[in-house]
Amino acid sequence: MRDAVFWFDHQVEALPRLQQTIRADVVVVGGGMMGLMCAKSLAARRQRVCVLEATTCGGGASGRSSGLITPDSELELSDLVLGFGTKLGPWLWDFASAGVDLIRQAVVEDEIDCDMQPHEALFVAATPAGAKLIGAEFSARQRFGYPCVHYSQEQLPDIMASNAYFGALRFGGTFSIDGYRCCVGLRQGLIDAGTRIYEHSGVTRIAENGVETAGGFVQAPVVIVCTDRLLPELGLARREIYHAQTFLAISEPLASADVSRVFPRKPLMVWDTDLFYKYFRLTGDRRLLIGGGTLADTYSRREAHRPQQVVRRLTNYLAKRFPRLTVNFAACWPGLIGITKDFAPVVGRHPRFHSVYFAGGAAGLPWAAALGRYLAEKILDGRSDLEDILGVDRTFPIGPRLQAVISAPAAFAASHGILKFLRK
Repeated sequence: MRDAVFWFDHQVEALPRLQQTIRADVVVVGGGMMGLMCAKSLAARRQRVCVLEATTCGGGASGRSSGLITPDSELELSDLVLGFGTKLGPWLWDFASAGVDLIRQAVVEDEIDCDMQPHEALFVAATPAGAKLIGAEFSARQRFGYPCVHYSQEQLPDIMASNAYFGALRFGGTFSIDGYRCCVGLRQGLIDAGTRIYEHSGVTRIAENGVETAGGFVQAPVVIVCTDRLLPELGLARREIYHAQTFLAISEPLASADVSRVFPRKPLMVWDTDLFYKYFRLTGDRRLLIGGGTLADTYSRREAHRPQQVVRRLTNYLAKRFPRLTVNFAACWPGLIGITKDFAPVVGRHPRFHSVYFAGGAAGLPWAAALGRYLAEKILDGRSDLEDILGVDRTFPIGPRLQAVISAPAAFAASHGILKFLRK
């Protein structure tokens, strides 16, 4: 078993570094899902776009992700209604759902080979208390007209071969992808459309009229920063953005009999109601991809590499829920995702340079895609409907003064704990 991102086995030639001064209409900083979707939206409107990526496109959280393409990330519909009200909650759900459609459309239009699998989603109750969360989510979706199916504990084994869960919610319109190969495909589509992309070109300074790297400068009247958890390193959302760590492991291909020992009918994308939840799905070549975090690691300041320990924990999880399943893991890796203290993203402007825009904390590829398009529309059409909802100055459970005293990891852990407790 390798301590490495399984997706990165697909060798892709890196693009050149920026080594000169160039001009563009817009420079996008960050080559993950958000930055690439932002650039794609701008390029479609005939903007001269330059994308700068510190490593390689898709080499960060987007390429390390589970690839579950669903509007649920850290927030279910019921969470959004509770946090933002009966009008804005469903509106934000639709915003994230639009990100699902954006990714699907891009994969189809650009003919991206990224193992897109049309899996329905299954949100499962890990405990009796979790069953109440499932019930609340079902009620919210019924109230606002979003189709779904509610399963009792007794009904659930018909679609998932386990007696260890206490109910579930199932809904469609979702799918899964290899996030890394999707980003590589988006990168190629942009290049084919004439967009300039420079890799291994991390930004060292943001200015009013562009951005500087170690090797060059991009002069542009507009800068859009899509670096997610790394926004604070560029002086943006310093108190509002931190990171959460999760781990993923992927198995060797499963035999057909083992697939049926998890999914007796057809594969689904699954995640549970635990605070540090587990999630799993099948790839197109029948590998089981499973992930999750722990209290000890989620808010760690640095990326942790403990493949044997992580795989042992995930194996134990599977053994309790699918005792007849045999799994041999091929690779395991950590990932850091940008996150806010209320799980919803942030959008805003640079405190000094009003030509610099940013977004971050998009815990989920659909949110990232939708925010990328939003930033493009903000520049081109003056769109501003998210600022009042997801601005950096909104109220969080743990404020900046207390955060300065107890440290960022403790502040984010406490804030998330408060919100999860209130939801229960």
